[in-house]
Amino acid sequence: MVEFWSDHFNIFIEKGNGFFLKTVDDREVIRKHALGSFRDLVWASAHSPAMMIYLDNQANEKSHPNENYARELMELHTLGVDGGYSQHDVMELARCLTGWNVKEHFWLGDFVFKEDLHDTGEKKVLGLTIQSAGQSEAEQVIEYLVMHPSTARFISTKLARRFIADEPPQEIIEKATQTFLATQGDIKSVLRVILLDGLSLAQPKYKRPANFILSSLRMLNVETDAVALHDYLLRMGQLYFNWPTPDGYPDRSEAWQGNLMPRWQFAFELIRNEIKDTKHNLNVLLDVSSTGILQDDVDALASLLLGAPVERVARDELIASVRSAGATPEETLQIIAASLIASPAFQWR
Repeated sequence: MVEFWSDHFNIFIEKGNGFFLKTVDDREVIRKHALGSFRDLVWASAHSPAMMIYLDNQANEKSHPNENYARELMELHTLGVDGGYSQHDVMELARCLTGWNVKEHFWLGDFVFKEDLHDTGEKKVLGLTIQSAGQSEAEQVIEYLVMHPSTARFISTKLARRFIADEPPQEIIEKATQTFLATQGDIKSVLRVILLDGLSLAQPKYKRPANFILSSLRMLNVETDAVALHDYLLRMGQLYFNWPTPDGYPDRSEAWQGNLMPRWQFAFELIRNEIKDTKHNLNVLLDVSSTGILQDDVDALASLLLGAPVERVARDELIASVRSAGATPEETLQIIAASLIASPAFQWR
């Protein structure tokens, strides 16, 4: 869920002081509220200096309003692009957000409302008339946005897409939406519907790079300090906090299926223990199930990585092809392990 919300409230750390400010945002916004109330999550994000710097709200003042954060607050964080807002709503919300800023001092990271930069005129957002009230003007709109039916549907659809299928069943989306509204955006309650009622309807999803790497490490009981893995995530296209646009890393399978070479390189370098401070031990891992027969060990390895042994004829052909190159039994097992991680079957969850 931390990864999901990091995408939903995406912040590119290379912009401004984002490298420093995102650390606070990750701790105080994303991780703190990942399984709590959606209202609290949006509220914390809206007051986050990292989000303000990333979406230019520190440049939003009455003399020249900046619409960037106001637009993404409605389009990406709450209502969704088809959620029923207009360009006029964006402009009026931007006026409400004038003066929301970042305190300038040596330790960085505090929200501040600069009243002298705020537009004190009356605003109309999504049919709401907002009277002059300083900082609370935008907060009134946030309270309205987080419980809007369009928001409930948008968030429920995104969660179902992440956990169930690229095109999740409408009945699950509808039930999750109603749960969102009934519980006032309780994230656990919405997840409970999606996971308990929807998992039987789940379709295979192509693993995103982080999912691919982490599943490889977990399946092989790898020990790592993770530092060297950043380079692999970069090559595969999902280095954390490195997506420049506010929509976050893609969550549909097709977005990730055209960059296989880095995955294959990772698989073989992982198995050969060539990744710095990242180690595994296949022999220890298979110690309980090993019979000393190579075919049995390959079956055990395939069951571990893929959930079931490879069909016998294919398994024997694979072993024979590796052995014909002069590989020892231990080397054969390593090459096959890497091949299984690089295989189409392991790319899907």
